[in-house]
Amino acid sequence: MVYSFPLPTTSHLSFQSYLSSSTHPSLPQLASTARHGLRFALKSYKRLHHTERVGHLPSILDALNDYLPYLFAISNGLSDKPVGVDGEEVEITLRAEIEVEWRPTLTCSASILKGIRDGGRIRGRGLDFEVSFVLTTLGYVLSGLARYGVLQTMYSPSTPTPGERTTAIQTATRQLLQASATHLLLASFPSFSFELAGAVVVSDLDPGIQAALSTLALAEATLLAVLKDDAYTSACIQSRNPHDKEWMVRAPEIPKVRALLFVRLCVRGAEYAEQAADGLGAFRGSDKVDEDLIKYAQQLGRVARARACRFFAVDAELAGKAGDGIAWLRAGRGALGFKSALEDDQSTGKRKGGLSKLRQDWTERREERKIEKGADISSGRPKGWLDWGDDAGWEEEYRVLEMLETKWVKMNDTINTQLIPSSTPLLSKLPSGRDIHTPPGPYVPPSLDKNQLVRMRAPPEDEETSDLGENDSDEEADASSKVSSMAFPGPKTMASDAPYY
Repeated sequence: MVYSFPLPTTSHLSFQSYLSSSTHPSLPQLASTARHGLRFALKSYKRLHHTERVGHLPSILDALNDYLPYLFAISNGLSDKPVGVDGEEVEITLRAEIEVEWRPTLTCSASILKGIRDGGRIRGRGLDFEVSFVLTTLGYVLSGLARYGVLQTMYSPSTPTPGERTTAIQTATRQLLQASATHLLLASFPSFSFELAGAVVVSDLDPGIQAALSTLALAEATLLAVLKDDAYTSACIQSRNPHDKEWMVRAPEIPKVRALLFVRLCVRGAEYAEQAADGLGAFRGSDKVDEDLIKYAQQLGRVARARACRFFAVDAELAGKAGDGIAWLRAGRGALGFKSALEDDQSTGKRKGGLSKLRQDWTERREERKIEKGADISSGRPKGWLDWGDDAGWEEEYRVLEMLETKWVKMNDTINTQLIPSSTPLLSKLPSGRDIHTPPGPYVPPSLDKNQLVRMRAPPEDEETSDLGENDSDEEADASSKVSSMAFPGPKTMASDAPYY
């Protein structure tokens, strides 16, 4: 799954107050106008309920794409670098150092940082402070669009076709690779220099944090490549979808998978996720990174290794080695942090009684009824489906492992009767990982075209962009923001937090 990043907000900035251009007099005003559109889009996003925010992400992306060419034109002009595709020279005179405020989103809310004004914003001096936060916001928006695209398709009321699933995941993969490239630019670009009020260190702008975010996006993109052809996960989702009637016609098709290839891809995704978790966890000192993000990266690594074990199990079962397959499924449960209940029963010489099984089934049905009562009738999806996946796919992988183990154990007890080896040493036998995506290079900022540069040679218009108000009313903590920043759901909350289909 893809992590849901909160988006920052910013204060008003008028470039005309800080700089001017003798060759392109309209550049500061046009840049201010484009930035005003971005600020307005971010403020509108924050004021929406968390269930409505996903529909506003394309508007923020459009505002970012409109603003970035002007922002980098000013940055290149101040650095005496050519601007535009034709390499045009733009002379800019700096009257005063640019000062602007942005709200960090990765810093743990419980940490107290000097220099942050009431409301959570940080004031920075220098254009690079503005560039850094704008690019960070771009990475967050691209991740949000990738997450929403996967959720909208995989958890659709009507089971998606293989073509629809492939299109959605390929689009999400491109967006995640773009997000990874954006964070990589911030991690590797050496010319960013700015001053922060109170000499604070913001985790959002730290090169190590940006490198970890780039790696995390690459891990998510790698695992999406597996999800595209993972018919077992799709069948598990379909089996819990009350709106799906295809089972009346035929059972879900489980084509033969390239199990060994998927194993290596999952291991590579786990390596990326663990690397990102280590990078994020290294900054939990005075400037703490949000624990939800760190736990998500750690959980993503565990889920990826469990999925690798599952594909080894599938390969063994297809080869007629049901006992080895069950052992690999139990190794997958161990990777998730749990032991198989059947394995525990065998090790203690006990069998689970019918009353315990009945109690478990009753609990699951009760939770399903709770979800159905809060269902979104207009979309056909359960209430809270947009929060699905905050556990990095732990719940979904757990259910797939449980489904396969229950089926295979029953078959093995009645037909095959093969010996089930110990699953303890299997995790150490996982192979090395393999990349499916070429690691992206740093993000290449967009440039102004020739027509835009010609337009900026004209004198600026008299009217200036109106501000939304200097008091900035977006600091209020509405109920929707509290809902969207809920704590990471751990494995023990599986039954009550997960929407069932």
